[in-house]
Amino acid sequence: MKKKIIVLILEFSAFAITFVTLIGLATAWFINMDRVRDIRMSILQIDSMVTLYEANDINFNGVPNKQATEKINKYYNPEAESYVEYKDKYHDEDYSFNYLDQRYALSHDSSANLLNTIELKDVCPSKVYTFKFEITNYVGVDNTLLFGFESDEEYSPVVEALKNFDVRLGIVDGDNKVTFSNWTNFCTLEDDTYSYNDFTLNPLENNMVVAAKTNDLQVGRLDLWLQIRENPLAEATFERLLLPQYRITLSCELGE
Repeated sequence: MKKKIIVLILEFSAFAITFVTLIGLATAWFINMDRVRDIRMSILQIDSMVTLYEANDINFNGVPNKQATEKINKYYNPEAESYVEYKDKYHDEDYSFNYLDQRYALSHDSSANLLNTIELKDVCPSKVYTFKFEITNYVGVDNTLLFGFESDEEYSPVVEALKNFDVRLGIVDGDNKVTFSNWTNFCTLEDDTYSYNDFTLNPLENNMVVAAKTNDLQVGRLDLWLQIRENPLAEATFERLLLPQYRITLSCELGE
């Protein structure tokens, strides 16, 4: 009889301990959930698309060719060998561009942020090369945008070439007006020595932002123009010039 009583006491004690433990774990879970619920975080995968185009500019004066009336709001896709209409337009595009590349953007450092490297051909003074970046924000909240060129030792040997070139970035508004940053040289001069380092471009005083939604669209949209020119004081000519890789970084904060 005593053995049965002892067994019953032990079983009841084990049950009580298990019950109290479960209550404690459940309470801790809900307390932790309540604490982390309002934490804002930066997500790695941003649901945004970046598309790269190259301008058709017969004069290389920084003003792309005007499209024929029937081709307004269309770009040429060499892969399809035809003109394709832009999606999610927030302005009427009447300049001529060719499709080059497209991919999703990540918020943090990743090689996936790098688009195809830009290559300039038959370069000489006075030519301006224009490229367009079409950014589409699907995530539903504002994206903060950073645009910059990568730092890499492989560009050290070509500093003598890069020191001849300037670059600037422009933002396109709803009226198709482009607001540019100042021209920035790829290299800096210190103690009579040129060096290339990574740098960012921004035409605005504040952060560049791709809105959650633009006008009546269901997505946010922003177009950027990147222009490269040989410095007016330079006299060098190049059959081809490979520019440093550039990175577009989009980030956002999400609450619950």
